[in-house]
Order: sequence, then C-alpha cells, then structure tokens
Amino acid sequence: MNALAVLFRLLSLLSLAGLVALLWFTSETKKSQEYDFLDEQVKNGYLILQSEKEAQWKEISTKRSAFNEIFDDNQPVGLNDENPLSEALSNLRSAEDAILRNPDYRDALEAHSMEFGANTFIWDSESKKWKLNPSVKAESIASLKDPFADEKLFPKEDVKKEDGSVIPGVSRQNRVRTLLGMFYKDRHEKFSEIGKLRAMIVERDEALRESQNLFDKMKEQKEDWERKSGEFEVKLGQVEADLTAEKAERKSEKEASEQQITVLNNNIAGLEQQKVESEKKHIVEIDEMKNEYDAKITSLGKEITMADAAGYKRGVDEMLEKQKGGPDALDEDSVIAVNPFATQPKGPPMLANGAVEEITQITQMNANGVYSTVARIDSRSGMLMLPIGSDRGVQAGNVFTLWKGPKEAARVKVQSTDKGFALAYILPKFGQPNILRPGDRIQIVPEPDKNINL
Repeated sequence: MNALAVLFRLLSLLSLAGLVALLWFTSETKKSQEYDFLDEQVKNGYLILQSEKEAQWKEISTKRSAFNEIFDDNQPVGLNDENPLSEALSNLRSAEDAILRNPDYRDALEAHSMEFGANTFIWDSESKKWKLNPSVKAESIASLKDPFADEKLFPKEDVKKEDGSVIPGVSRQNRVRTLLGMFYKDRHEKFSEIGKLRAMIVERDEALRESQNLFDKMKEQKEDWERKSGEFEVKLGQVEADLTAEKAERKSEKEASEQQITVLNNNIAGLEQQKVESEKKHIVEIDEMKNEYDAKITSLGKEITMADAAGYKRGVDEMLEKQKGGPDALDEDSVIAVNPFATQPKGPPMLANGAVEEITQITQMNANGVYSTVARIDSRSGMLMLPIGSDRGVQAGNVFTLWKGPKEAARVKVQSTDKGFALAYILPKFGQPNILRPGDRIQIVPEPDKNINL
C-alpha cells in the first residue's frame, strides 16, 4: 500500500510538472508570436515611411519650401517668359520621385497594402517567424471599409459548426495588418493627390498670369487707341474747318465774279447802243473787255482748281462733269466707262497658304495687303480713317481697294498720312460710303497703278 501511494504521488507530480511545462511552452510561443508580429509591423512601417532616406526627405522639404515661397511671392511673369512656379513644381516632383518611385518602396507598398484574411500567415516554430502561407492569396485593398467587420462570416477565432465544418477565423494580427495596409495605401494616394493638386495650381496660375498679361496689353492698346482717336478728332475738326473756310472763300469769289459779269453785260448792252456811232471803237472796247473777262474767268478757274486739289472733292466734281457731258465726258464705249470692280471677280489676293497677315504683324505694306478694320467713316462725304499710316509705307496719293469678305467694298485714295493712321476718301464709281461701317473687318490691298483714270 505504501509503495502504491508513493507511485501515485510521483505520477501526480510528473503530470503537474508536464502541465506546467506545457503552459510555459504555450506562453513562450504566444509571446514569441506577439513579439515577432509587433517587430514585423514596426519594421514594415519604417520601410514604407522610407525613414532611413534622410537626405532625400530633406531635399523634398527644401523643394517644397521653394515651391511655396514662389507661389506666395506671386511675382509678375512676362507673356513669353518661363513661369518659375512650373520649374519649382518640376524640381519638387523629381525629389519626391526619388522616394515614391524607389523599387524598395514600391515593392514594400505592394506587399503590405493587402487584405490579409484567414490563414494568410502561418507560424514557423523553428525560425520563430510569421511567414506567408503559399496556399492562401491575399486580396488587394478595395476600399477603406473594414472587410472583416461581420464576425459571423469572419470570426476572430476558428469556429466549428454543427456539421463539423470549420469557419476559419481572421486573427487580430491579420486585422491589424490589413488596417496598416490601408494606411499605407491611403498615404500613397494622398501623395499622388497632392502632386495632382500642385499641378492644377501651376496650370491655373499660368492661365491667370496669361489672362493678366493679355488684360494689361489690351489696356495699353485701348489707351493708345483713345489717344490716337483724340488726335484724329482734332485733325478732322481742323480739316472740316479749313474746308468750310475754303468753301466760303470760293463762294465769295464766285459772287464777286457774277457781279463783275453783270456789270460787263450791262456795259456790253450800253456799247451795243453806241455801236451805230462808233462801231470800230465799240468792237475794240468789246474785245478788250471780253479779253479781260476771259482772263479773269481763267484766273478764277485756276484758283478754284488749286483749292480743290487740297481735298477729296475734286475727284467727285470731275466725275460729275464727265457724266454731265462736258468737254471731258466719258465715252460709253471705252474701257474706262466700265465699272473697274467688274474686272476683278476672283476675290482678294492671298498668300500661298491662303492667309493674309494682320496689320499688327507687318512693318511695310505688301502686294497682298493686310487685314484691318475701318476705324471711322463719314457716310456723307466718304472720308474714312484706316489704322495704317506712314510708319508702314503708306503715302498720300496711294490707291487701295477695300475688300469686305469676298467682295470689293470700295476703292479709296489716301489724302494724308501720319504715324499709325491715314485719311482717305472713296473714289467716284468705286464704292458707296454707306457700304462700310466703323469696325468692319476689311482687307486693304494696294493698287499697282496709282494713276488709275478715275
């Protein structure tokens, strides 16, 4: 009995020692698993952060500060100058790409940004390390929502069902791995989003700068045009005043001539009454008075002709004289009697590429002409102002055809020029003033024959 009792006690002690040993082993294994899991996550986190690349992160910080300083400074940039903000963005991108496109970073991001479900990791008791289960494939992260939130489908521990089947559990470690992977993925996406926002800022900044430059240029052009318009109005007023004075002077001279003619006619009548008494004397006196009258008329005609040469009205008067049947009346069978517009049906001249230069693009007038606009026009007199002047080779006496679209609108002759504009008048039979309006887009084409018979 004593021996049996001793044996029983020994067995009890051995069982207790085995249980203690098993509990200790289990505890040590659990501790090793937890420590390796934590060490693994810390290592992975610092790898994703690229914490060892101090120089590269310092470079990124420097380039980011430079970008922000240029943006805050907002210095003016010329229309054709390089935008310093664009260059700063390029430098910042290069610095960030040194990390974000590094193979170590990309591989680590891809490996750890996953949904780690049940049994994706297994414990290697020999190496005391968690290793990926080759028979289980981790899924890519679809969203930031917890994929294992439903514990009925994804319990934390293996669950044995009544039919004997087992629902594999998603361990707390795998849930943490998945959560950290979401952080890694979201962090990378935030980097990409920030890069896109910077690019949008630069693009919008460039657009704003371009708009500002165009606004400043248009403002400058507006002020220049207002100045020139004022100068033109002053000159036009002076021309109108000169014409009014000239007309008044010619009218006064005409009235004086008519009075002289009346006096002469009265004298002739008196002389006729005395013809019987002294016919020869009267004839001589009449001849003398007639010669004096003709000389006076000739002198006045020359004065009127010289006065008309100072303005555009001469051409109109000459054409009217021809149409009334005077000594220089037009021959209806001649080529000159035909409207010159009918001889040019093919449209305005064009360059080889089908284009015509804008007036702002030339320094000298060419054979193909230029595109411009009608600055101003007097529909009553046919006087108009063109925004092209002596600085581009236009001279008084030049003849131009104005094309409005595919049709000839008018033919004009330059009366006077100045820097930046010219005054011209529409030639008779070569257009009507009411066809053109201020602001009409036209093609100004020089006529090769300046002495065209008008």
